[in-house]
Amino acid sequence: MRNMRSIRWELRSRLAEHPALYLPIARRKYPDAVVGADTELVIDGFTRSAVTFATIAFQIAQRRPVRVAHTLHAAGHVVAAVRDRVPTLVAIREPEETVLSAVVREPYVTLRSALDAYTRFYTRILPMRSWFVVGGFDQIVHDFGEVVGRVNHRFGTSFDVFEHTDENVRECYAIIDDRARRPPWSKALGEFECGIISIDDYRRSVAEHRSRGLEPRLEVPERRVQRPSAERETLKQALRQRLHGGDLERPLAAARAVYRRLVPGDGSGPATRS
Repeated sequence: MRNMRSIRWELRSRLAEHPALYLPIARRKYPDAVVGADTELVIDGFTRSAVTFATIAFQIAQRRPVRVAHTLHAAGHVVAAVRDRVPTLVAIREPEETVLSAVVREPYVTLRSALDAYTRFYTRILPMRSWFVVGGFDQIVHDFGEVVGRVNHRFGTSFDVFEHTDENVRECYAIIDDRARRPPWSKALGEFECGIISIDDYRRSVAEHRSRGLEPRLEVPERRVQRPSAERETLKQALRQRLHGGDLERPLAAARAVYRRLVPGDGSGPATRS
């Protein structure tokens, strides 16, 4: 029998397809992370698709705070951004790796539920393909500057481009780790992700907290971290065989089909906000 956490996860994934239903709820919980009148960029995508890395890398690169709505993992968020003509970056990852990573992180979610949710997410936004930029997982984590360059070309923006140096990437993953541990400077971290404060302001906040001996106390299990993890890869391998054969072949094929429709090419020509 499916447990309540699994049912809630699936219900939330369905509700999140509809901006009128989901965004008012999300806005109460994450008021600064939901697209609004002052949003300059939306970064979102299905869970485990490098949305967090993209958001943090983007903000590290900016010389001024840029208001970013991000990481709801809700198709309705993308729909609302496109409707309002807000520049939008959608992260996407090959479905097999996405689903395996999602189930390792949330073991109460079934592979079938995760596959179906992935397909619904990207099918919902597929008709709007010409109004957002797609960033593949590998592009984001290995050459995010190129992705931001495409955002600037598409929307006529002038966001600063992330330099994919070892130092910058290390800082991204350090912030991601701290984010998962709910540090004493969580408020500053949330403001940094949303572009309310700059990266320099955020660094000062972290230094101030640490100078007072305040450090994160929560230890996050490796299966939930949002960075490369050998332990998580081992858990994924144990699940991989279950994806192939049996009753998961058809939903996996559906997920792969929508992935192939979104990833090839990136449209052409700039779009303007109106």
